[in-house]
Amino acid sequence: MYDYLRARGLRCLYLIQRERTKEQLQKEFVGKTETLTLMTYQSLEMSVLWQKSIGEFDYIVVDEAQYFTNDGAFNDNTDVSFDWIFNQEQAVKVFMSATMESFRYYLLSKSIIWHQCNIPYSYGYINTLTFFYGDDQLEHIATEVIQRGGKAVFFIQSTEKALKLYQKFEKSMIFSCSKYNSKYKKYMNESLIASIVQDETFPTAILVTTCALDSGFNLRDSEIDTIVIDVLEHEALIQCVGRKRTVHKRDSIDLYIRGRTKQQLNGLLHSIQSDIRSIIKRDTDEYEYHISNKRQNSDNHLVVNRFVKYDADGQALYVKAKNEAKVSRLMYLCNNLLPKMLEENEGYNKYLAKWFGFYIEEKDKYLYSTISTKKSNLRDFLNSISGIEMLTPKDRIPLIEEIHATNKKGKLLKRVDTLNNVLKESGYPHRILVYTKTIKESGEAKKYNRVWKVVNPVVA
Repeated sequence: MYDYLRARGLRCLYLIQRERTKEQLQKEFVGKTETLTLMTYQSLEMSVLWQKSIGEFDYIVVDEAQYFTNDGAFNDNTDVSFDWIFNQEQAVKVFMSATMESFRYYLLSKSIIWHQCNIPYSYGYINTLTFFYGDDQLEHIATEVIQRGGKAVFFIQSTEKALKLYQKFEKSMIFSCSKYNSKYKKYMNESLIASIVQDETFPTAILVTTCALDSGFNLRDSEIDTIVIDVLEHEALIQCVGRKRTVHKRDSIDLYIRGRTKQQLNGLLHSIQSDIRSIIKRDTDEYEYHISNKRQNSDNHLVVNRFVKYDADGQALYVKAKNEAKVSRLMYLCNNLLPKMLEENEGYNKYLAKWFGFYIEEKDKYLYSTISTKKSNLRDFLNSISGIEMLTPKDRIPLIEEIHATNKKGKLLKRVDTLNNVLKESGYPHRILVYTKTIKESGEAKKYNRVWKVVNPVVA
């Protein structure tokens, strides 16, 4: 494409998702900058927001196009770069990604017409697929890799969890997170990370990283034989697998993924549905939305202040507007992906097994394995505590952890109505009752305002 553009005197803007990916690509752009301009989406967004000149281009290549929806989970500005790109009416836009589903859903919501080209891709280099459940399994896998002299990349969604793992295996690991993470970046060896960017490999047994390396970044090292992923959203997970680039035909890996249960998926679904209800409230009764959010925008940033103009006194005027990239992502998860995964028990695992080619359709047989069992059978646990009163928040912790309903950031959900909805959607008859009770302690009456108790109406 560069030769085509240069021969015709055309200019191209090449957009990429991560600063480290940009650093890797820069060596391929040396001597080509009159034709090609390399920029991150975040730089583009800041330029647009600060009204800085960006220039005009004949072509715009949008690499890792899932950025607009996937990063919309934590970045409030992905709609800014998206809108700017589509306002460049003179430019041909080329979108590229290995995970187009959520972005395609976003395009459909905007009634945008495009031409699509699918390039076949095989995961034949994955030898085995294994699902694990407990955090202790991260340590077991790391120990096994180190003892046999292997080499692995661990992708962990929680920076705190990634750091704890690194601190237990510091002599055999390199820790990586976003350079903009002010709390954790001090634990990262910047010069060592820079060498990984340059050499596309690392000198230790294990590289443990957050999703800061989840897309675009390349690791070309045939000694990397294991990838471990503790990331929830499937498109980010698929991007993590793609960081390993095969060097030769015999180059292969063993893939480990944290398994997710039906109740965990239901917890995520209910959290998303709650966010979507807040948007519906804004669309149907903006005044009620305004009051219920205490005149502020919602905590989930689905609604943002969008600049309109300056008034006669030079004051900036704004309107409350939906962040369409964030909303589209939630609608895709709620209406498309999660219902597919919830069609059957262990749907998350089976969905991914099919994606990575570990399913024989003719025999309806899955080829993955599990190296750890879930803490216990939830039904047995609920039966074991039925009728037991939980007087304090501390008493409720085992129940909350066992149901393990989480929001999109992986945080445990603790509201009774949410937990009861998860139990209902997962097919359990048990429900959590909440009531007030006064108990005599040391001769004095003590009132407990929120006592929890699990009941099973079927048994009762």
